[in-house]
Amino acid sequence: MRRKLQELQDTLGGFVDQRDHLLLVIGCHEAEAAWVHKTLKGLDEETPSDLFLLFAHEARSATQYVTDVLANLEAQLEGANLTRKQNGEAPWPALPGRCQDPRESPGARLRSAIEHVRGLLPPDGDHRLVWALVPMKIEDRTGYSHLVGQLLPHDGFQPWMRSLRIIVRDEKEPPFLVPALRKLQVPGVLVYEPDLSTAALTDSLAQESVDPALPVPERMQALLQLAALDYAHKRYPAALEKYGLLHTYYAEQGLKELQALCLQGAGDVLRAVGKLAQAKERYQQGLAVAVNTLALPILINLSMAAGDVSLELKQYTEAEGYFDITDRVAAKALNPYPKADALEKLGLARYLRKDLGKAVVTWTGAAAFCRSVEYTARLRSVLQRLEKVYGEAGMVTEQRACKKELQSLPREGQT
Repeated sequence: MRRKLQELQDTLGGFVDQRDHLLLVIGCHEAEAAWVHKTLKGLDEETPSDLFLLFAHEARSATQYVTDVLANLEAQLEGANLTRKQNGEAPWPALPGRCQDPRESPGARLRSAIEHVRGLLPPDGDHRLVWALVPMKIEDRTGYSHLVGQLLPHDGFQPWMRSLRIIVRDEKEPPFLVPALRKLQVPGVLVYEPDLSTAALTDSLAQESVDPALPVPERMQALLQLAALDYAHKRYPAALEKYGLLHTYYAEQGLKELQALCLQGAGDVLRAVGKLAQAKERYQQGLAVAVNTLALPILINLSMAAGDVSLELKQYTEAEGYFDITDRVAAKALNPYPKADALEKLGLARYLRKDLGKAVVTWTGAAAFCRSVEYTARLRSVLQRLEKVYGEAGMVTEQRACKKELQSLPREGQT
């Protein structure tokens, strides 16, 4: 996996550094496009002299896509101007009116924005503008192709293309940009089709895990990723064996965070095959290891998992204790989402052990917290629980209030 991702990084970095080509077409699936974005973000952090602009919006139509790209760009310019103001620097000018003119074609609007941003680069030094139009989904292939076509150097390189690198995405099966570009034979265009499929990454990880030329820590890291893939693909015996080997290694090295992570992985495997008591034991062991570290995310995940499996075992009092730990650790980590999740489950544990009063108090507090952090999905779930409990208790007024608030919430999938 490391080698595959290194190849992707080297290819993208090489394209940015070279001077002979304007456009790089990457043929990749949706999941692979996520790796492209992640790698470009890494290059952005490593090369502060260059300006990277990354756009992953879905391309449902050329007009909509460009509108989304320009809205994102405006937000980035506003954020940059806030920083410039704090540093005592003059603000960058806003996008030209042509960018927002609906009478202009999407390509003309996009090109106007590119020219505008290129003009913001310092005139001295070696600075590149990297413009990545890599949508996660491409529904309007014709519109997207036409948009890319308007950025090509059909008549040779133009002044507005100086220091510019454009990266676009093509589908892999079947491709639609690459065949057209090859037919046009436009200069300045490169094509790259990385294999970042699950099968390819898994094969790369397997090779790395047994490669004697690699340092042992890197081989163990590859094995840890393989264990996670085994679990994801329900290869439970293989996953459990790997987590056991890794736990022994990390324990010997005194790497408590990774040791706890292996215990969590083993617990997840045991839980998946129905061995709940053994799974709980692994989670407890992981908590005992992680409690003396600063690995708050691992503590959150372990305590939540221990609480969940305690619920399944109908050990409700113990479940309360674990969800209370999750609540407190999530608050310390300033992570509101697992905190809200834990509060809902804490209320559930109390409800299941027939302490309706404490359950209502917990869920009422959880609802208030969800409102404060705008966690709509969890708020909906908590209100549904409260509505049910109020109905069971004959508390009609409170039940109606919950129902009214539920009806006022956005539907699932909406913002």
